[in-house]
Amino acid sequence: MPPRPLLIRNARVLTPDRVLPRSAVLLAEGRIKAVGPSVSEPVHAETLDAGGRLLSPGLIDIHINGGFGTTFSDADPEAIHGVSVSLLKEGVTSYLATLLSLPFDRTVAAIRSIGEASRKEGGARILGIHLEGPFLNPLRRGAHRKDHVRPPSLSEFKLLMKESRGLLRMMTLAPELPGAAGVIRCGWRRGVLMAAGHSEATAEELERGVDAGISHVTHLFNAMRPFHHREEGIMDAALLDDRLSCELIYDRKHCTRNAMTLALRLKPPGRLILVSDAMFALRARKGLHRVDGDEYEVGTKEVRLAGSGVLAGSAVSLLDTVKLLSEDFRLPAETVLPMASANPARALGLPLGEIRPGRPADLVVFDSNWKAWAVIVGGRRWK
Repeated sequence: MPPRPLLIRNARVLTPDRVLPRSAVLLAEGRIKAVGPSVSEPVHAETLDAGGRLLSPGLIDIHINGGFGTTFSDADPEAIHGVSVSLLKEGVTSYLATLLSLPFDRTVAAIRSIGEASRKEGGARILGIHLEGPFLNPLRRGAHRKDHVRPPSLSEFKLLMKESRGLLRMMTLAPELPGAAGVIRCGWRRGVLMAAGHSEATAEELERGVDAGISHVTHLFNAMRPFHHREEGIMDAALLDDRLSCELIYDRKHCTRNAMTLALRLKPPGRLILVSDAMFALRARKGLHRVDGDEYEVGTKEVRLAGSGVLAGSAVSLLDTVKLLSEDFRLPAETVLPMASANPARALGLPLGEIRPGRPADLVVFDSNWKAWAVIVGGRRWK
């Protein structure tokens, strides 16, 4: 049963063009019906007075591996749904459940669990699945287990596509590996966002990947060939090629202020995407955790493999990265929030992330301290 119409009034509304002061947004049948300084209130509509707070599109995290003690790689549908519910408190209204490199049978089991969880009501929407691997360069595997990384296989990719039943939305792979081009072309033809990552690619090898269908770069600056002033590689090519969107984990660990400055100066604003790359460690207790046969040391905002100290995903939410970026660079909400809403939606080819009539009613009201004061998914207030 669709929710009653909801009128959010007395809000600073972040539209695609500007922030509208003291305006209203009408939601009905799960969609945005009207936006403006004066919107008529339908009979029997619920009302929400935002008290001058900022009304924003809901945040969209296209790279999140889990959170709140749960990892998507081995969680059951109920636990995954629990993550969806908890993400509302972080202002996230939709996300791609991301899977690290796993053996084929475990990947299939995880895909099925995510698929079942995606059909449950309440919580942030599961837009689909992001396969981060297993077709990664072993030299740049990061925290991915060496025995789980393998060469690109078109037949395996097609089987994973079949098992996902349309939920596979994004795949990260190393474009320089033999066989990668066939996988990239197949994914691109089927509407999957194909991303370069965990890669030793040269600029020329990335170019060939772009020609095959790559349009995105996973966690820029991390797990890739570093910048060299005489050898053009994936990093400098990603920064300079405007055909590529680039995601960044701005937790001050995976991406420092200077590195973020380079990205802000070199990439068009619409091609920068903030992600959390959060693991089970998001809002989990600090200390040692054993997950998938490995031990991790969880800190305040970072996760490292115990023993080696390799940085492994983050312990921050997407909202944390928005807040840090806004604070460190003194950027207004209208500059930062699209990097976590409109830009990821555009990269996925989905009509989300903007407050305009006809779009799905996934919204967040933020207070002055970047707290999610109210969260609306599908026109229904959940928080």
